[in-house]
Amino acid sequence: MKKIINYILLLSMLCSYSSCDILEVDPKDFTAPSNFYKTEDELTTGLYGVYFYMNDSYIGELNHIILGDLGADVTYSRAGQFVPVFQYYQMENPTIEFSDAWRVHYTAIGAANMLINRAMKSPVEGEYKEQVIAEAKVLRAFFYHNLILMWGDVPLWTDELDIEVMPNLPRSPKAKVIEQIYDDLDKAIPHLPESYATDELGRITSWAAKAFLARVSLLQGDYETAYKQAKDVIEHSPHALLPVYADVFDWQNKFNDELIMVTPKQRDSQSSRIHTWVSPQANQESKAFDPLFKKGLKATRPDGVVVSSSARLFQGFGNFTSCKAYITSFEKGDTRQAMMNWIDVKMSDGTTQKLKGIGGRPFILKWMAFDEPNNNAGQDIHHIRLAEMYLILAEAANEKDLPGEAITNLNEIRKRAFGDEKHNYTQEKGKYQLKDKEAIKTAIINENRWELGGEGLRRWYLIHWGYEYLYNAISSMENQQKDPNTGEMIKVKENQRALNNIKPHHVLFKIPVQEFIKNPNLGENNPGY
Repeated sequence: MKKIINYILLLSMLCSYSSCDILEVDPKDFTAPSNFYKTEDELTTGLYGVYFYMNDSYIGELNHIILGDLGADVTYSRAGQFVPVFQYYQMENPTIEFSDAWRVHYTAIGAANMLINRAMKSPVEGEYKEQVIAEAKVLRAFFYHNLILMWGDVPLWTDELDIEVMPNLPRSPKAKVIEQIYDDLDKAIPHLPESYATDELGRITSWAAKAFLARVSLLQGDYETAYKQAKDVIEHSPHALLPVYADVFDWQNKFNDELIMVTPKQRDSQSSRIHTWVSPQANQESKAFDPLFKKGLKATRPDGVVVSSSARLFQGFGNFTSCKAYITSFEKGDTRQAMMNWIDVKMSDGTTQKLKGIGGRPFILKWMAFDEPNNNAGQDIHHIRLAEMYLILAEAANEKDLPGEAITNLNEIRKRAFGDEKHNYTQEKGKYQLKDKEAIKTAIINENRWELGGEGLRRWYLIHWGYEYLYNAISSMENQQKDPNTGEMIKVKENQRALNNIKPHHVLFKIPVQEFIKNPNLGENNPGY
């Protein structure tokens, strides 16, 4: 991990000294002219210039995660001009941030293309060159996959094009982009190692590429490939489910056995920001706690640390929380709920003090990094973990009419969630019976929500299952509250604004108008816009 961060830090320093913006920099700025890549070290430097983009908020960090969860049935946010676009489906008027997201992905793709094409011409011989090219191809596949999830048909290019040519490319059909993603991953996997030395952790392994291929293929309805790849990762990789769910998200438990694809972070260099968004807002929460601390009381944080001040308890903006209805959807005894439901604080006198949250919505512990500075944490960002492979294998098996295998894989994550086998699904009569293919699919959809909530994936899985699943997920978010006129308890939709606005064409985003001005060859916008 240290080696990859040091390389990326060097690139960051070079950029900062020239006062450049990572969203505007030409990928060629990271490399010398055509005589570059004459040694393995030069290949490595070029490769880390591509990894550098995984640190961008829209590609692999804060905004990428938030965008993948808001507007579904898991999380809520109150901040940012771009939030209403996808939380409330006001997609006819995307903000400038969406143009930023489009642009930075293509900058990253340009960097990957340059490395791949120049490395192929490099005089360096041996397997290491092939490995570098393979890693860059997986990264390029990741960038393109982000783009098609958001916009469907997008410009596709794999050559090192002249900067004047690239902005004039037309959109390619989504199916053609998917073909390229498959081709990159298929060609990369044979040349990737299964593991790395400690100082290189964070580089892509063959297992990370296979896991990513499993996700890509499942989201495209290619169940044969998804089945094969997920099964391979589960049965043959060194990765394993951690016994305790909460341990997966302990930010100091870096590169634990469950994490398959990770972007390493380090304070004061390539740091992470999401912890600041999930941590409670001090000026809101401290009003109730400061008097208690002045009395000499202490509080126990979720990480077990006993503190005596609000500054050690509330360290963020409180902008990214769980939805209330999401929390009440968990079954009793499911330990996964606690990681999405920080709303109570235990005090030293035995009492419990409630947090305000956002309208009473609880805070998310999955991304919490206590005592790390705002927007400057050494908290790694995980992109794929083994539990997702069990869910992918369960769905693929169900689609292949292998109900027993589907249920077995669902039960692997349920056994950890409940700490026993009493809550296991079964084909036999009983409380947890899954009697047919549709019942198993419903269980998969629910387990996906409970297991992966808050990790930036829910929107894409719901869209994969179909628009009606996305709509129904939003509609299912109901809470009980007192009618101000009658005093009776009534059900209220938690995201009524989304239900008022959402339309079938919102499964894809609107391409920002700015992009058509820059490139008239993009043609028409996505249907419905």
